[in-house]
Amino acid sequence: MKAIFGFLLTVLINTSVSQDLKFSDPVPLGSSINSESEEVNALLSPDGKTLYFVRAFDRRNKGGVAGGMDIWTSVRDSRGRFSTCTNEYKKWNNKFNNSVIGIRNDNHVLYMLNSYNKKSGIAFSKYLEGEWTSPEVILIPGIDQINLVGFYMHPSFSILLISSDRVGSYGKEDIYVSLKDSLDQWSDPLNLGNTINTDGFEISPFLSEDGKRLYFSSNGHKGYGDADIFVSERLYNNWTLWTRPKNLGSKINSEKFDAYFSIYGDSVCYFSSNQVSNFSDIYTSKASFEKKKKLSDSVNRIIDETKKLLNELKTSDELDGFQYISSPLNSVILSNLMQSQIKKLLSSYNLNNLKVIELTCYRLHSDQISNIIDYMVSLGVGRKLIKDPSLITSGTSQSGVELKLFMNPKD
Repeated sequence: MKAIFGFLLTVLINTSVSQDLKFSDPVPLGSSINSESEEVNALLSPDGKTLYFVRAFDRRNKGGVAGGMDIWTSVRDSRGRFSTCTNEYKKWNNKFNNSVIGIRNDNHVLYMLNSYNKKSGIAFSKYLEGEWTSPEVILIPGIDQINLVGFYMHPSFSILLISSDRVGSYGKEDIYVSLKDSLDQWSDPLNLGNTINTDGFEISPFLSEDGKRLYFSSNGHKGYGDADIFVSERLYNNWTLWTRPKNLGSKINSEKFDAYFSIYGDSVCYFSSNQVSNFSDIYTSKASFEKKKKLSDSVNRIIDETKKLLNELKTSDELDGFQYISSPLNSVILSNLMQSQIKKLLSSYNLNNLKVIELTCYRLHSDQISNIIDYMVSLGVGRKLIKDPSLITSGTSQSGVELKLFMNPKD
């Protein structure tokens, strides 16, 4: 039975091909940005006017050639040309590694690596009264316990992607996510799973504006040489279910190191590559999407036949409903998302035919578990039908609840 479920899920994931990205021939940005030093991590402001990037191994950096990275910026004129870049931001740059890791939608907040004090977390700088403020720290739980490699903060300021070689990762570096709940609490980093992460390294994550497409660089997935850039789509609004990563192709990737991809308006992208020199330069390309490919008739027939087979094999003790629901850590209040997921699952079944509900809770407070049970009871579930929950408090970075519904035999 489990094998059939797995087969059906594999068919759905691998045949629901998302829109294909097509790229024009990439060109390196001019000498106003690229130099004989290393340029990576280009991020364009939401208004399209300012390019933020990182430069390393440059004597003009605050730490010199042997010091850390500096934040550099270039402003684009009305004709689309970038001005000569500068790192003259004394509040942002010091002798350590400085980098912009995200930009808020309104252009008035920059998120940065925290290179300004010994506290765990990331930093932010605000644009107030015509100038940028000194960076302040945002505390993120769990990241002080890992060897940080890189970040990407989504413009919504609710999703933080982390590339890290945290203990328990699949390889050298994995990609994790931390989410902010309605109480402004950030969750512990959650590994995106082994569809994304490999025994190699996965770095430089970038998330599309709608939060559905993940771009990242990896040397663990099949590519053209060194690290290549890939894209994967998030499935069912779940942070551990993804389509198989797709290589962006030979126009973007080379035999050398290709990484730090970002895309804007689904029309222009930037990335870094050392394909023509020892150090990376920043390239740009125009991007376009082809229409979604539809499932073939043969695949549809396979799915229909599999569904019929599942119905034929179902017995009174077979699992009829299942859902994993993530939860903000350190919060006993049920989020609106948790409530809607629980309600949606229960509304799909005849509660009069319910035999038992099993709950497996991962790193949840006992009060929150009680709130989950009380909420299910308010939706019409008999309390006696809810089995005493299993609580898992170690061996996982996840915070959430796994609901399993078992049904009586159908008449």
